[in-house]
Amino acid sequence: MKIFRLLVLSIVILFLVITGISLLIPSHVRISRAANIRASADEIWLQVDDMRHWKEWNPFFSQVPASEIQYTDAKGDKPAATKIDGTLIQLKEKKPDERIYVMNTKGRKTVINGWKFINNSVGDSSTLQWYIDFNLRWYPWEKFASLLFERSYGVRIEEGLRNIKKTVEKGRTSLYQNSSGRLFVDLSHFYQIQKIIL
Repeated sequence: MKIFRLLVLSIVILFLVITGISLLIPSHVRISRAANIRASADEIWLQVDDMRHWKEWNPFFSQVPASEIQYTDAKGDKPAATKIDGTLIQLKEKKPDERIYVMNTKGRKTVINGWKFINNSVGDSSTLQWYIDFNLRWYPWEKFASLLFERSYGVRIEEGLRNIKKTVEKGRTSLYQNSSGRLFVDLSHFYQIQKIIL
């Protein structure tokens, strides 16, 4: 009987120690990556706004069979929500330079997916940031599992950004519109290559 009590007491103390250590781990975790892309905001938002395109570039969707993806709440020609295996993904906020989607799964806290477009004043490329926000419960296993988020989610975010970059960039010559409304072709990369050859 004493051995049993000692065992129970040891388990309780161990749990309290582990829980105490886990409380030092932040409850909010953000995994973020960014990439420079030679494209306009409209070209990028075309891929992000229409969730039917996500399977083409989003690594979190690429392995999901098309038959398991349900598009709902269509607004115009674009679905406003997607449901995959009990997880509902909805557009929460739409700004000119940012899109925020919420992912709700029963029994779990809401996960935020956000994309932010940053227009660079120098050069012909812009920056697209993709971030995922996790709000963790106090459970020790959730807190300790979050220590692996940077590695597991960061790699997939980087892959997704590369896929978007590959999709929206249309080669070395790009068509732009200046402040006067006139269209012109950017040949800067062509001239740089020509200088190297000469």
